[in-house]
Amino acid sequence: MATNLIDRMGSHLRAWCGAQRDPVQLRSVLVQHILACAGALSDDRQDALAISLAIDSDVEHLVKFQDRVDHLALRLAVSPRTTLRRINDAETELAAEIAADLSATTAGGHFVQSYYVSKYQAIVDNTGAHADPAIVVVHQEREIVCIQDGLAELPIRFQLPDHPDTPETQFSARVQHGGRIRSQRRLSPTGFELVLSLPSTMARRESHRFGLSFTFPAGLIRAHHVITGEVSIRQYRLIVKFHPDHQPTWIRKVEGEDIRTLDAFAGRPAAPYGAIQLDAVGEALLDFDRLSPHLAYGVQYCWAAPPTGGR
Repeated sequence: MATNLIDRMGSHLRAWCGAQRDPVQLRSVLVQHILACAGALSDDRQDALAISLAIDSDVEHLVKFQDRVDHLALRLAVSPRTTLRRINDAETELAAEIAADLSATTAGGHFVQSYYVSKYQAIVDNTGAHADPAIVVVHQEREIVCIQDGLAELPIRFQLPDHPDTPETQFSARVQHGGRIRSQRRLSPTGFELVLSLPSTMARRESHRFGLSFTFPAGLIRAHHVITGEVSIRQYRLIVKFHPDHQPTWIRKVEGEDIRTLDAFAGRPAAPYGAIQLDAVGEALLDFDRLSPHLAYGVQYCWAAPPTGGR
């Protein structure tokens, strides 16, 4: 709320927000960054921060910090002294998240986003990869948290390097719940984008879940499934399924790698590193936390006999 906000911020926070000097825009950028980092904390820590820092719209009229402490104490049914301790604990954890984020930031600075992904689960079903027709089905479930008022739609982008250069897409996509596909387009020879319209315009700190399903001809899918997030992703769970008669010769975990390393390792007779085992029903389950933007997370594998359907 300070009118001289930039003078009140230390060098680390100023670096965190980039070269922004306009007071209104600076405040908006700072709030978005704080909410994105606070997303890694527990819900009670996030609530304490939102009230103590006057981010929550319910306390914007409480200019004095002590008034916000009293408001939170009443809400938690604890003493103001206990409330201050909880605020301090929340701010300490937030500071650690900010420090980690600053350490991971490249020289190009931050790209302010209007949301982050708190939970992301993908199920990659390869059980039909050698069938007729040969297909791979991918189910995705995301929970997002809005960090900028007015979020009404989301771009969903992905790469298919082996997609033929034709006007019509060779895959199908549908929304399982939580939105509607407004448009679909090809961004590049290998890149595609779906724009998902949300059920209603989201407000800051509001969360929303939605699910998507994709069906691809198996011949379009390379022997890996990875995500490279353009926005912050806190938790990612990946489940990959294989038919008992068509299991890969090897499968390995991909965690924080440059996407180009996957091409370097493709087709090798043995996993270069990170080898994992499928369970008794032919599935692999992997969990990732705090994914770094633009690096690859997921699995890579090698088929004994690559699927040829759809080519």
